[in-house]
Amino acid sequence: MPDALRILWVAATPVEAACAPTHSAWRSIATGCGPAAAACGLGFHLGREATPDLVIGIGIAGAYADSGIPVGRVVAVESDNFCDLGCEDGEAFLDLLELGIPQVGVEPAYTCAFPAFLSGLPKVVATTCSVCTGSLSTAKARRERTGAALESMEGAAWAMSCLRAGVPFAQVRAVSNIAGPRDRSAWRIPQALAALRQALEEACAKI
Repeated sequence: MPDALRILWVAATPVEAACAPTHSAWRSIATGCGPAAAACGLGFHLGREATPDLVIGIGIAGAYADSGIPVGRVVAVESDNFCDLGCEDGEAFLDLLELGIPQVGVEPAYTCAFPAFLSGLPKVVATTCSVCTGSLSTAKARRERTGAALESMEGAAWAMSCLRAGVPFAQVRAVSNIAGPRDRSAWRIPQALAALRQALEEACAKI
């Protein structure tokens, strides 16, 4: 990786940020969990510091059970969206477009652009939520509504911040759990973090 390429690695937590490849010319920050913290944290940094050439969001995520993505797999997110930005209407969910609320500056989905060194990772669609899935019915509804294979709490917010700043954005996630009924005994956070760190090191070593 040329020293001149300024990559900002962004994660929700310090432990996830620590998975970024070690390099003197690279920087990493932790924004905090959730869409609001993600947008504010990254937006503030992009507005205050020198503009990077590329922002790469990294971290763990939950995969939907029927997505075919196993726990421990590292994937690249090709598009992301806000899955719970809207309102309930009886048994249905309406997003802002369906509500007729003007979408000034708010896109329904955000597309990621990937540098060549990340091209070997499987590509998936993700969705960003404020409240993580905790039931089979929620998992089914979110997957059907968004077409996503996995969910996180920051991806679309990071992508939105980069879009506003005119900075290319990519996102890499390691699956730590299946999104559905809460079963902490099945979480594999340390293993997912280790897989993420290894995948990023291997990808960057090929440059």
